[in-house]
Amino acid sequence: MTTQQSPSYLLEMLGISKSFPGVKALDKVNLKVRPHSVHALMGENGAGKSTLLKCLFGIYEKDEGDILFLGQPVNYQSSKEALEAGVSMVHQELNQVLQSTVMDNIWLGRYPLKHGFVDHQKMYDETKQVFDELDINVDPKMKMANLSVSQRQMVEIAKAFSYDAKIVIMDEPTSSLTEKEVNHLFTIIKKLKDKGCGIVYISHKMEEIFAVCDEITILRDGQWLIPARWKGWIWMPLSP
Repeated sequence: MTTQQSPSYLLEMLGISKSFPGVKALDKVNLKVRPHSVHALMGENGAGKSTLLKCLFGIYEKDEGDILFLGQPVNYQSSKEALEAGVSMVHQELNQVLQSTVMDNIWLGRYPLKHGFVDHQKMYDETKQVFDELDINVDPKMKMANLSVSQRQMVEIAKAFSYDAKIVIMDEPTSSLTEKEVNHLFTIIKKLKDKGCGIVYISHKMEEIFAVCDEITILRDGQWLIPARWKGWIWMPLSP
């Protein structure tokens, strides 16, 4: 398959197929994410959403297709490699070091150094700066174990923000949030969108899709349905 650069998209997953013994999990699936946009990824459990994203992050090796990020072919071998390149995911099930501080979790594996030692003051200042920008009211020195689930989720979003991620994937991000916290999340999503990010928003909640998303892709039984763009009152089909 010949790929061409498409600067109008941040991320393109083109013709992605993946099979397991006896099962075709993905059959030539496409996902195209623009800058300054929120793209809904929908489908029932088992439709192929997780498999598609695992192909993106190198957890699964795709059988067929191409992945382009910023117009260039990529083939990430791990989620760490993808994150360092600017592709981040906020998982529904958070995987954090609960006995460490908030700022330790954000800068884990990339601590700022001074004279060969961890620069705790710089780590604190930069964490506070990110939190202030996102209006997150959490003490960077608190232990993760002392935070609520919603606060821990906000920390994960802040971590993606600190990496200057261009693509942020949110997997059922409101599953444990109150209505007030959902509104705060939507405010953060708008900040990311204004910054030029493309957000992939996975949810089963239609009211959220209509409230926050610009485009939508639906998977069903591993197959890609025609995507659409929200025009304020109707979803308009997009060309493949």
